[in-house]
Amino acid sequence: MPNEANSGGPDNIATVKDRVLTGPAPSWVIKTSFDHQFKSDHEAPVTYLLWDTQIHAERRETFTHFAVRLETMEAVQHQSQWRLQFEPKTQLIVLHSLKIRRGDVEIDQLNLQKAHFLQREEGLERFVIHGWFTFLMILEDVRPGDILDYSYTIENHPRLLPEHSGYFFSLPQGLSVGKYHFSLHFNIFRPMKWKSSGADLKPVERCEQEIMFWEWSGDKYVGLKPEANMPLWHIAYPWIQISDFPDWQMIAAAIATTWVDGNDDDIIAGIIKDIQDKESSLSAQIEKLIQLIQDECRYLSLNLELGGYVPTSPSVVARRRFGDCKDLSFLLVNLLKKFEVPARPVLVNTFLKKTIGDLLPMPSLFNHVVVEFEADGKKRWIDTTMKGQGGGPFNRFIPDYELGLPVDTGATGLVKSPQISGQSNLFELRENFLLATSGEPSLLAITLKAEGNQADMLRQQLQSKGVEELTKQRLQAMVNRFGNAKREGLFQYRDERMANQFVLTEVFEVSPFLAPHPNDKLCRIQMPSLWVAGVLAKPEKTARRTPFALPHPCQIVYIFDVDSPAIYRTRLNDPHSHLDSQFVEFRRDDKSGHDYFLMTISLTTNAGYVPADQVEEHRVLVEKIWQASSRELSTRKGFSRAQQKKGFGELPAPLIHLPPLIPKIIVGNVQNTAPTQKSSLPEHRQDEVRQQDKIVWWVFGVVIGIVILLILIALL
Repeated sequence: MPNEANSGGPDNIATVKDRVLTGPAPSWVIKTSFDHQFKSDHEAPVTYLLWDTQIHAERRETFTHFAVRLETMEAVQHQSQWRLQFEPKTQLIVLHSLKIRRGDVEIDQLNLQKAHFLQREEGLERFVIHGWFTFLMILEDVRPGDILDYSYTIENHPRLLPEHSGYFFSLPQGLSVGKYHFSLHFNIFRPMKWKSSGADLKPVERCEQEIMFWEWSGDKYVGLKPEANMPLWHIAYPWIQISDFPDWQMIAAAIATTWVDGNDDDIIAGIIKDIQDKESSLSAQIEKLIQLIQDECRYLSLNLELGGYVPTSPSVVARRRFGDCKDLSFLLVNLLKKFEVPARPVLVNTFLKKTIGDLLPMPSLFNHVVVEFEADGKKRWIDTTMKGQGGGPFNRFIPDYELGLPVDTGATGLVKSPQISGQSNLFELRENFLLATSGEPSLLAITLKAEGNQADMLRQQLQSKGVEELTKQRLQAMVNRFGNAKREGLFQYRDERMANQFVLTEVFEVSPFLAPHPNDKLCRIQMPSLWVAGVLAKPEKTARRTPFALPHPCQIVYIFDVDSPAIYRTRLNDPHSHLDSQFVEFRRDDKSGHDYFLMTISLTTNAGYVPADQVEEHRVLVEKIWQASSRELSTRKGFSRAQQKKGFGELPAPLIHLPPLIPKIIVGNVQNTAPTQKSSLPEHRQDEVRQQDKIVWWVFGVVIGIVILLILIALL
């Protein structure tokens, strides 16, 4: 291998160009042959003929050789701009070949004079600046059926734990490969370990002159197509991991030594004094610190130091008011410590989550940082990149990352995320119709109550869009649903941020679709039920290999409330339905009486996924839930809408945080025929009537008492 051209970072494009060279493959590389005529069983724009990766741990070199046949013009379009991303400060690229094979003819395309070096910052739209460059070659005269064959070696010089090695090799999901090859060279004294996705992926070993050689290879690999609704943490494709990191403890300590607090300045001191002057209790001080970083600091990732492993100094982040997850987390940790609150950053993986615990220790497995702190006997994790959160310092929502690695010299390994018992994630939608069946418009009052992360999302929508834009979007949603709609009155909302509860109310004039009924005097109203299918997907009717993901946490209540004189002598078919398993619970409750109908549906998930061997049973349950949620109401024609009652379209009283009451459910359709039960008011209306009755009887008792007293006085 050529020697590294420059030890320092690139100052200009000429320096970057010096980091890409041409030359022969290293002498330690094993030449791998492949079948140029391989045909895949799966139709795809490209066919992978060779997938070859070879690593020399002692030389820190990774050799890659790919050969793909471009089957379609679409493949030609996408593959003819051949590119390779690299980090000039720590990587040196040596290109060995870049050619097109067409039958027995080879067309060499490797010409550095035609190369382009672009600093594209592809993550900029996600507010990420990583400093990587793209080496681009525009290939000429490429046609469908051509084989694109290229190979190169990357020499790595990482700045974090350079004496250790860790690699992750995987095969593509849903694609076939004619020949795959993965190998590793390392000194026998290096404590290298390997792990794979299955017992069939074992290496062939041999040793020569104190160099151990591990090799995995196979022919005609058929990649299974990914199944729908797989959890992100489930790795469904073959993989091989190798690592010589002894344990998580060593990684945690090594990273912690690079996270230097730095010197405090006037900005840090000013933040501390301002909060101490305004808040006396520790919980209120912690809340102000979290709000300061979550809501007043913007997200921008500058991953230019130590490959993105080291945060910017807290004083710098506090001054410039921006940073990425590690910058903001480290700032919060330092501020919390000023208030004598034990705190530390924790590395997590937003996709792999608990799967981290099944893999070999390796620092590159993490992609996010959160904060762990402990106060008032409570341990919590905080995500500093989440905006507009409520719930106070101890009841904020955070995704269940399950496992993380503390950035702490005293950490002994991975730790579990703290669990908050009884945390609500309620999304309750009530639609109250003053229904007209005479052709005139109906009135629809919508009340939306949200708690937990659902309240966070509504709050973020309001903050990002503003009231005016949000009201426009919600009106458009009503127009899309009913064909026409007009807002009546103002958009009202109340945000109880400490309790993390958000409620909004609005009224629309709409014309619901009234479907024909076999009885000419009646019409039918289809009640909204498609949302159930949108939230709770139904697995396909095939054998399942992988877990089936569920929306979690999920706690939805939908109330369909109709007031209309057109409702009379209503018969309820299957008014109660309760369908549940260890994974999901569905309830529906129908009630009706003179001039009203009330349907309440609730859907709650108790887990984030269903194991593969229980998916068929879950599919049957979901099918029943879909059927149970599909309802229609039959009403009489020709009636004007009911009069508005007190409280219609108004914000309800301030919310009280109580465990959600899940009503019972139902199966069947509602027919407007002879009654089978006595008419009764809905429970919420019965409570109002009972309260009014108590007041009337109390007044009546007082009056009678006064009359009796006057009679006694007269007799005396």
